[in-house]
Amino acid sequence: MGSRRKNAAFLPYRFVDGHLCVFLQRRDLDAKRHPDLFGLFGGGIEEGETVEQGLMREVKEELNYSPKGCKYFTHYESSEHIEDVFVCEVDENFENEIEIIEGQYGKYFKKEEILAEKEMMEGARAILLEFFEKYGK
Repeated sequence: MGSRRKNAAFLPYRFVDGHLCVFLQRRDLDAKRHPDLFGLFGGGIEEGETVEQGLMREVKEELNYSPKGCKYFTHYESSEHIEDVFVCEVDENFENEIEIIEGQYGKYFKKEEILAEKEMMEGARAILLEFFEKYGK
């Protein structure tokens, strides 16, 4: 139980033509965990960091971005990890403000695209469906 990896995850979202969309990472082909799948940005919390500090460090490392106005969304546990997820509404300039440093690229998804995507981390899918349930109304 104590050996599970503790993670902080970043979920940017915005409304596009009235549709709620989330921005996800296509993981690197050679990633240690879940290669070439879509998932949330973020990663492991380092010794001595708070979840919030880990979130900010991971987002900076992966996107060269410092998010503002993040809100705590949910706590998710699997057999492999414990994940604290933060959401952040971004504007139409978000993709111009970031630099994808880790992962192949980022992409916006609507709920129906999340459901249809075969190359999605299952833990991410569960979190995303919970997000759409709460924020998509």
